[in-house]
Amino acid sequence: MQKTKRSRRPQKPDVLPFVILVLVIGSFALACIDEDARATFADLAKVGVGGYIGLMMPSNRTGKPD
Repeated sequence: MQKTKRSRRPQKPDVLPFVILVLVIGSFALACIDEDARATFADLAKVGVGGYIGLMMPSNRTGKPD
């Protein structure tokens, strides 16, 4: 009987929320510091949150087994 190795690496859904949280908090902090670039930091946060939502949605592609 073969033993399977378990991966010690965290799974993508475990790390991704932390990364998005840091991105949003960092963008908020930078937006408070630099009022001229506030819209740019808001766009950065929107892209990060949108990417997170897109990765968390289940994929139902035709011809691909689950």
